[in-house]
Amino acid sequence: MASIAKETVREFADKGLTEEGISITLIELSPRALSSGSSRGDVSYYPASVVKTFYVAYYESLKEAGKLKDTPEIVRAVKDMITVSSNDATGFVVDSITQTTSGPELSGREWEEWKEKRNAVNRFLEKRGYRDVNANQKTFCEDAYGREQAFRDGGKNRNRMTTDSIARLFAEIARGEIAGKSGTDEMLGLLYRDVTPDKPFEDLELEDARLAGHALPAGAQFWSKSGDAYDVHHLVARVRLPGPAAPDYVLAVFTKGVKTVPGIIPSVYERVARRYEGRETGDGRR
Repeated sequence: MASIAKETVREFADKGLTEEGISITLIELSPRALSSGSSRGDVSYYPASVVKTFYVAYYESLKEAGKLKDTPEIVRAVKDMITVSSNDATGFVVDSITQTTSGPELSGREWEEWKEKRNAVNRFLEKRGYRDVNANQKTFCEDAYGREQAFRDGGKNRNRMTTDSIARLFAEIARGEIAGKSGTDEMLGLLYRDVTPDKPFEDLELEDARLAGHALPAGAQFWSKSGDAYDVHHLVARVRLPGPAAPDYVLAVFTKGVKTVPGIIPSVYERVARRYEGRETGDGRR
């Protein structure tokens, strides 16, 4: 991962990419190779819409525990939150899984109780051993107001995460460690992206997936969530390459300061796939 990061920085240095502007984490899921590696994987970023993956994971865990029942509206909102990255849908989901709502500023005991409820996702993650994630804010098309703005605490309480943490979550989803089979299948179904080369771009969520997916061998399968806001651009994906004993892995790439340079993240995905294509297999073949 360190060498891939250096190669990518060299390729895009003239476009403004620096060593401090990219983080990469890889976790292998193949049965014979459950290993991982990263380059600056412990560096925190504003996650933009990537945080929505943590919200869908908590939603499924609540259903698994019998603490939340589906309704037509929550099902519709979760789908739109993940498949088209709707911020309006995300707000509804956050309200539903934390039992909080937006509105005018609060104070005193009422404010403390609201903040305690809103931190439900963070408590869930802390119990699972996550120590580098803040997932308690809604995502907005424009800006937050009232109690949502106050809860940001002047920017100190914004959402944040690392490539290590989001890659870990994707791996846990893929391995069925967040929910049972039904919940796992539901999450993977929502995260699945058709990266067939001849398919047109339809929205930003699919565009990010297909730009990266087009750099992979034909027949590769792709499950992903992207994020794009302010000066950051991110993509995390589970990738299953074609062929016998197909490599199956999670790759998270976060960038900062080069949001308008579309080729950086696909370049990383292509470089990783090439490493796999050239690596010896367990029986000595390449």
